[in-house]
Amino acid sequence: MVNTKSTSAKIGKLKIVWSRELASNPSSVTVIKDSTSRYFLSFVVETMPKILPQSDNSVGIDLGINTFAIFSNGTKIDVPKPLKKRIKK
Repeated sequence: MVNTKSTSAKIGKLKIVWSRELASNPSSVTVIKDSTSRYFLSFVVETMPKILPQSDNSVGIDLGINTFAIFSNGTKIDVPKPLKKRIKK
């Protein structure tokens, strides 16, 4: 993380703590102020997607209410018991 200072027209001087470097130049930025008067900046940058190697170990997961999860290979996981009791209430 790198500390830098910047100035915004409506906000004034800001001390910036970067969590990571930007992948490219930003096309837009959104400024958010939370309830404790901290400012957060959200940048929109364009990146190229990384193509992952082919794998036979992938599976799709469908989350549901009656059955907690169903995998694309047919495996079913039932709803945990505490959740079943609360659903009835």
